[in-house]
Amino acid sequence: MAKGALLIGALVVGGVVARAYPRDVALRYDLGADHAQWVEARLSYSQDRDEMAGVTFRQPEGMPDRLRHEVELSPGRYRVAATLVDGDGNARRVERSFDVPAEGLIRIDLGPER
Repeated sequence: MAKGALLIGALVVGGVVARAYPRDVALRYDLGADHAQWVEARLSYSQDRDEMAGVTFRQPEGMPDRLRHEVELSPGRYRVAATLVDGDGNARRVERSFDVPAEGLIRIDLGPER
C-alpha cells in the first residue's frame, strides 16, 4: 500500500514539474504587405515585466513577409514586443500576447492595425 501511495505521489509531482519545465515554442511572425521596407526586426519576450528572451533579425535588402523563430519558454502568458526598423532608421513598435503551452505553430500578426 505504501509503495502505491509513493508511486502516485511521484507521478503527481512529476506531472507538476513537467508542466513547469521550459519547452521549445515555434512562432511565425507575419510582417504584412510592407515587409520589404523593414531591414531589422527586434523581438523581446517578457513575462510579468521581466524580459525572458530576445532576438534580432537583420536583412539589409528587406525582410521577408514571414519570420520564424523558436525560443525556449516556461509555461505561462507572454508578451512579445516587436520593433521593426526601416532603412532610414524609423521604427514601428508592435506588442502582442500569447500563451505557452500552445499546440503547434503560434502565428503572430505584426502588420499595421486595421
